[in-house]
Amino acid sequence: MLTAINPKLPMRNKAITRDFYITQLGFQELGNADFNGYLMVQKDTIEIHFF
Repeated sequence: MLTAINPKLPMRNKAITRDFYITQLGFQELGNADFNGYLMVQKDTIEIHFF
């Protein structure tokens, strides 16, 4: 039985993606390292990775 899915999705612009998911959808940035070209966000039990 699946209890969690953490999709990895492509993104074109990290700043725009971060702003939309955090400001508009209420996610929080996950992790304390800022990797170039990679973003992780989380809300409740949902975790999304962008590359």
